[in-house]
Amino acid sequence: MSETTLFDASYEQRKKPLLTQTLERLRPIYSRSELDALRIDSTSREGLSQRSGRGFVNRDILETVLGNLLECVAPGSHNAPHLFNQKRELSEAIEEVADQLYAMVAQSFLAVTDEKNLEAALETAFSLLWELPRLKSRALWNRFASLKDPAVWDAYLLHNGISHEKLAVLDFRSQIDNAIKERSFDPYQDFLGTLNLASVFEYQLQLVVSTYPGWRVLFYHDVAYALTRSEPPEENPNLHRVPVPLLPRAIAELGGRYYQADLHPETDIGDANFLEHPHRGVTTGQTGIIGSGCVLYPCTLGGLSVKVKQRHPVIGDFVEIGTDTSLLGPVQIADHTTIGTNTEIYGFVEIDQGCRIGSSVVIGTIRGAAENPGKIMIGDEVRIGDGTVIENTSEMDLIIPTRAQIPARSHVANDGFGFPRYVT
Repeated sequence: MSETTLFDASYEQRKKPLLTQTLERLRPIYSRSELDALRIDSTSREGLSQRSGRGFVNRDILETVLGNLLECVAPGSHNAPHLFNQKRELSEAIEEVADQLYAMVAQSFLAVTDEKNLEAALETAFSLLWELPRLKSRALWNRFASLKDPAVWDAYLLHNGISHEKLAVLDFRSQIDNAIKERSFDPYQDFLGTLNLASVFEYQLQLVVSTYPGWRVLFYHDVAYALTRSEPPEENPNLHRVPVPLLPRAIAELGGRYYQADLHPETDIGDANFLEHPHRGVTTGQTGIIGSGCVLYPCTLGGLSVKVKQRHPVIGDFVEIGTDTSLLGPVQIADHTTIGTNTEIYGFVEIDQGCRIGSSVVIGTIRGAAENPGKIMIGDEVRIGDGTVIENTSEMDLIIPTRAQIPARSHVANDGFGFPRYVT
């Protein structure tokens, strides 16, 4: 593919009005300090036009584009300053990113010999740029959610006069959750102010943006997810976009390579989520849904069925999932539920709001005497002790009533009438 075919006069003519509209939309979302920090690496058009392998653009360029998009949502967080080939003016920066993104989208269509969608490649690229205000907000809330980690109170802060004893009695997480619910940082900042710790907030956000990987891999996922969409971006019904082949999966693969977080690009993920220690492995599936305000330790949210249907977990808001936990199949977890470490939940299981499930618990529907076992339905605010096993082999649903308390190391089955039976 030559440069003239990818970046010809027709391309420049079609790009100009889209770029003008997009810049008008983006200028208000950047402060002066953000514009001063913004650094966009440029790539030659010859490089962008060069087909590699079976037609897909090379991974070095993909890494550059992702880094530049990361700069667009968090200026100064990725690219080093004062490099010769960087674009600093916003108009130059966004035009450079537009060219790079368009080239990657176009190359993806060409790689599957889908030339009929080349006309849509430019609008598909600008659809993602049009969503930068939303993506920037999501990236900020994902960074803020990372403040739930107690380790943001690091040795530097402790050395400057904050004692372990004082911190141990304070509930910071509830203040952070309140801020997420209100979509305002004020509750957390006000809380810090009452403790004479107002200066802590900016340092903690800087610590997260500099060293925490979770918000970055969630941003990569946001980009990949946007490239799987076909509906027009919000507030611009005139932009026509189509799902892009190959590229979303390539972005997800890079996220997995960098951070061992294998987030399928079609997983629907909310914002203000905290991925704790994603390097140990976080996996989501194509049809999965994850709400907002969640805390995910290394876990697997996978599927059991090979059929093209809803086959992955659906997670509500403010859910916490512990380390080495597996949720497999169309499991449904409602808001404000906590699931302990080393727990396995699989099959047709529905867990209502506010439940507390201990560590090393097994909950699942089993094909035994019944080819199609009923669901396991766990009511609101149920407490399940460590090491418990709950299984349903009956065709009838097993219902655990609201606010039930199941002692540790219990074995619960269906009594044949839909009620829990304790097995001795």
